[in-house]
Order: sequence, then structure tokens, then C-alpha cells
Amino acid sequence: ELPEHIGGYLDLRSLTSAKGLELPEHIGGYLDLRSLTSAERLKFPEHIKGDLDLRSLTSAKGLELPEHIEDGLDLRSLTSVECLKFPKYIGFELHLDLASLDEIIFPDNFELKNSLYSNYFTKEELLKVAQEQRESRANDRRGL
Repeated sequence: ELPEHIGGYLDLRSLTSAKGLELPEHIGGYLDLRSLTSAERLKFPEHIKGDLDLRSLTSAKGLELPEHIEDGLDLRSLTSVECLKFPKYIGFELHLDLASLDEIIFPDNFELKNSLYSNYFTKEELLKVAQEQRESRANDRRGL
């Protein structure tokens, strides 16, 4: 069992499954889950002050990302997103090699402060999709 608050780096890189894992309410640094292949039912804290490394995750089924990630988010192996809701804020870099952004749900105030590493689209294209979703939701609210 993990403590409720972790002030820095949390090394869980040897885990391949999130079954039974309860993360702390506060993570003050890097959360290393690089070997995780399933994140179903895993609840993240709302705010991670470092990187979130999920580089081996291939499916976003059941994944609920934190709202705020101070540093980077590594989702480079995702091939299926199934309506993944993105964080509102990613403070550093995003690794994402999905061929399409169609099923990602971007929050209205989505921010990617630094770089995007992708073989399929640019940061500008990603931000354009986020903007289009924001405008579409605004039009829906106005009944247009």
C-alpha cells in the first residue's frame, strides 16, 4: 500500500497491470508506469507535478488521465483511445503516435505548453482539433 502523499519520484515501472493499484492523492514528481499495459480502473490524482510515463499502454480503455500534468505525458504506444479525455494542461511535452485524433476529447481550456512528438501530426494540427471541438461544444450550448 502506498502513502497518500508522495513528494517526488514514484517508481512503479515494473508493474504491467494496474489491478489493485491505488495511487496516492498527491504525487509531487515523476510517476513512472512505463511497463503498464492496462490501466483499466486506475484512478490518477487530479494533479501530477512531474511526468506521467505510460509509454507501454496500447489501449486507453478505462483510462482517466489527471487534469493537470506539470511536465510531460508519454502515450507513445497508444493505438486505441475509445473517447479518451485529455488533461486540461500538459506543461512540457507530449509523446503520442496515434494515426488519428478523432476519438480524443480535448477539454475546452486544453494547453500543451511545449513540444509534441508524433509521427502523424504536428502540434498545430493537434491544437486545431482541440479548437474545433471547443467551438463545436460552444455551438451546441447555443443551440446552433
